[in-house]
Amino acid sequence: MKHCTRLIRGIPDSSKDGFTLLEVIIVIIIIGIASGLVGILISRDLGSTELRTFTKDISAVLRYARSRAVAEKKTYCFVIDREDEGYMYRLYADSGTGEEIRPLISKPVPEDIEVIMDSGDDALSVEFFPLGNSSGGAIEIRNRRGTGFLIVVNRMTGKLKVKKP
Repeated sequence: MKHCTRLIRGIPDSSKDGFTLLEVIIVIIIIGIASGLVGILISRDLGSTELRTFTKDISAVLRYARSRAVAEKKTYCFVIDREDEGYMYRLYADSGTGEEIRPLISKPVPEDIEVIMDSGDDALSVEFFPLGNSSGGAIEIRNRRGTGFLIVVNRMTGKLKVKKP
């Protein structure tokens, strides 16, 4: 009878307040599984973010080389070579004075990224000439999982296209 009078008067029944221990455990398990999945997805995305960022960096250097070659009427050369600590990519400009050529840009290739170049005669460089044309070539950039991008440099126009291989 007390239970009925409480409901009639609008007083909540204190015996029904709160959650059971089983409900709390189930919610904690669901939160644990969801956070584990989010962690896995974030770690996968970090590798692809580094790959995209590096591809954009290489593309920007190549576009810069082409535009500077046309503007300054000089030959610019993009080179990827191996050193003791790993691969490096560099950009050189022909000074035209016969002096020692120093790199304008020199950066390391991240360890987790593999770069494969196919530029015809010299497999490690792409040259940009004052008329806007280039020696042409393709640069394939891949991560350890095998996903990657292909940067193609047009021989006639010197322009780039970035695509998935």
